[in-house]
Formats: sequence, structure tokens, C-alpha cells
Amino acid sequence: MNPNSRWRCIAVAASLITIIGVPEGLAQMKPGETPHQVVVPVGPDNPRNSEADIIQLKDGSLLLGWTEFYAGGGADHAPARISGKISKDGGETWGDKYTLVENDGGCNVMEVNFIRLKNESIALFYCQKNTESTDCRVMMRTSSDEGKTFTDPKQLSPDGKYTGLTNGRCIRLKSGRILSDDEGETWRDSERVGPEEGCWEPACAELKDGRVLMLMRTGIGGQYAGISEDGGETWSKPEATALVGTAAPVSISRIPTTGDLLAIWNHNPGAKRRNPFTSAISRDEGKTWEQFKNIETAADDMWAYPAITWIDDVAFLTYFNYKGGISLQLRRIPASWFYE
Repeated sequence: MNPNSRWRCIAVAASLITIIGVPEGLAQMKPGETPHQVVVPVGPDNPRNSEADIIQLKDGSLLLGWTEFYAGGGADHAPARISGKISKDGGETWGDKYTLVENDGGCNVMEVNFIRLKNESIALFYCQKNTESTDCRVMMRTSSDEGKTFTDPKQLSPDGKYTGLTNGRCIRLKSGRILSDDEGETWRDSERVGPEEGCWEPACAELKDGRVLMLMRTGIGGQYAGISEDGGETWSKPEATALVGTAAPVSISRIPTTGDLLAIWNHNPGAKRRNPFTSAISRDEGKTWEQFKNIETAADDMWAYPAITWIDDVAFLTYFNYKGGISLQLRRIPASWFYE
């Protein structure tokens, strides 16, 4: 959310989701229905609940993690922790809130990313923000008990930098790389990427031919795209895409049932507001985009920071709105809806 997170892009890639059957709440969804809920509303001294991710646990339940601002302020550097809730019925209802990562930063911790490691533990990547603009570190914790507890943090990015991270963007390549070759033990920067005017908060998807597509938030009219042919080491010169809009991050994922790419972002050519909230499909690996559909359109509100977890053929889309305080939203959207 903070454009001060250095005008450069660092790609953190790719997720494996273990499918463990269809939860009851999904089996009951009607065709064309996109159930919506304010899954974490604001409250006293809690003016913002934002930047979320979801992972399916071994028993089929869902773990939701998000940034909880708890001390009365909602600015990007205000005190915040990473909290969690569990759903045992496919997202219909959610259990009590509990803390995944307490605030151990000078300012806050935020931007949760989950991924399942090869040893079956859960990795949680996040930002430890120590100053407003000069010290932000990417951290990693792991859980061997399905998200009940997490280990002490391991710092991945070097000191002396403001290294940004965005929620729900972690992916694993077919090679096994999480754009780290050893399950998070060691990390290094890729080649720097971006138009000279600046980009930040990227999202990546592995293409069918093994290349990696990166979409990048910019302040020059929308999402720019770059391609890596070596697993994220180096990148092509970014080019503008049809995903035009304001400076806000995009979510990109692959629809399991069709193999097409899905993007969700703020599609508002020429405007600076994060409205509307739009989806689009690419049938040719990101070369062109079609089936533009608005998910949210209310004129008096805005939406941002989408993240998707696919469970069966349903997209669990988290994002936040602005009206009445920044509350975390959850919408469950069948894959077929994006094509209608």
C-alpha cells in the first residue's frame, strides 16, 4: 500500500496448494453465486484489517492470515500484527482470532504469504517494518503444527534496505524453486526490474513453457509485464499491458479447471481511485486479456490488495475496502463466473 517501498521490483515466487476434497460450504454454492462477507471488520482501536492470504490445511480446513492494526492508527507504518482465523466449512464461518506473528518490528509486521514446504510444514513470509522508509525486512517463520504455532523468525533480505513484499504472492516453480532453491534456507536478489519511471509490488506466474511472467504495479498507467527465461534470475524489459489503471497491485493466478491466467486489479484508465475492482482472463499466457468483469463498482468506495487461493474450482479472493474503515473482505467466486 505504501509507494515509499522503493521504486523497484523484487519477485518472490510460486505456491503449491494441496487439494483435499471439496469442503461442505463450497459444495452448497449455487451456480453463478459469489458469496461475500466482511470477514474481519474494523473495531475499536482497530481501524484497519488488510493484506491477507489463505492456505488449505491438511484436514481440509482453511487458515486465513491478515494484517491487524491494533493501536488506533491505520497508516502503513502504524502498529500491526499478523492474525489468523480458521474455517472448517469452506469459508462459510470462521473461528476466533489468534495471533500468528506478534509485532516484533520497530513499526509493524504485515503482508502475509503462506506456502507449503516439501517437508509438509507451512512457511509464512512477511515484512518486518522498522522505519517508515529506510528499513523493511522480509522475514520467514515456519509451522509444523498446521499454523497453531510458528518458529522464531529468520531474516531473508539484507540489512540496510527497504525491501517490500506483497500479500499472497508467493509461488513455487515446477523446478521446486520458491525463487529460492533450498526451501527458504538462503536467498539472493534477482536482477533489478522495472521501467525507469518506477515499479513495485509485483506478482508472478509460471507460464506453461517454464518461463515466469511478472506483472508490476506502476504509477504510469497500469500494470507492466516482464518475462524471465531463467527462473527469475534475469528479466526482459517491462512493457505496458492491457491491464491499465491506477497505482495498485495486481493478483495473478492460474485457473485450475481451464489453465487460463486470471488477473484482478483496479481497472480505471485515467483515474487515480482504486475503483472499480476488475477481473480479466488471458488464454494465451499473458499476451492478451479478455472477459473484463467488475467485481466491485460502488462509486463511494475503493478496493485493493487482492489475493487468491484456489480450492477446487473456486477462487477465495481476499481484499480490503476503504469506506467506514479498512475492513477485510472475502468473496468466493466459481471459475465459471469469470467467463460469463
